[in-house]
Amino acid sequence: MHLVKRAHEYSFLTPPLFARHSQGYARAMLVDSSCGSVHTGLSLNRLEPGGQLAPHLHSFEESVYILEGRLEATLGEASAALGAGDFAVIKVGVLHALRNAGTEPVRWLEMNAPQPKAGGDPRDTFFPSTAHLGVGRGQVVPTSHFDASQIPPEDQRPAGLAKGVFLKWLIDETFGAVHHRLVFIEYQPGAAIAPHDHTFEEAYFIIGGEVEAVVDGERHLVGPGDVVWTAVGCVHSFKNIGSGPVRWLETFSPQPPKENVFRFRAEWDARAADLEA
Repeated sequence: MHLVKRAHEYSFLTPPLFARHSQGYARAMLVDSSCGSVHTGLSLNRLEPGGQLAPHLHSFEESVYILEGRLEATLGEASAALGAGDFAVIKVGVLHALRNAGTEPVRWLEMNAPQPKAGGDPRDTFFPSTAHLGVGRGQVVPTSHFDASQIPPEDQRPAGLAKGVFLKWLIDETFGAVHHRLVFIEYQPGAAIAPHDHTFEEAYFIIGGEVEAVVDGERHLVGPGDVVWTAVGCVHSFKNIGSGPVRWLETFSPQPPKENVFRFRAEWDARAADLEA
């Protein structure tokens, strides 16, 4: 099972849950239960100048990666100014609030895991009253920064999944996440990874360039703003058939196992031929 969603196919709406608790906020759902996902809640979010999200917390984990603009955030006990390339993971039950004090819209990719309940039933997002805004004090939200300008030259990169493939872990267990991971990927022209599948769901949000994705035997050419999602057991592969690099943000949920993360079809076909000869 998989999903390919084009940038022109999704629209921004104010979630009913936030209608009374936000100003200038809208969200485009990219991956949720409506496509068959059971672990991933991926969305593209927008906050207009002067907009805000009231203090709230979730019974799921949340991460954000800022794509453009500048966001003033209250995260746990601290305040932070987040700009393009900044990211953070907000653990279950940590109070947070967002505000756009600038003159340009802010856009960010947001990952929620475990997947939020469809329609908010049972409830998994809560807006404390003014008397309880101190809830969760003492909790620290880790933040950091990574963008394409920080990708090292190819001859200075550590060994990756395949030649011409660069991978930078942004959010994982060492960063404080429990339920998911977020990674920055670049494929140089000609770079490819062979058909394989996983024991977890993956989602890919393309931020630059074009890549050929083959999922469940179907070929798709995807570019900026497009989204690909692969379910547990979905066989998929990628190849950069263009003349420039392709980059995307990729999520894993639940977190991968300690071993046997990839199941490459060619390896198991070769092993089967040897075992069954």
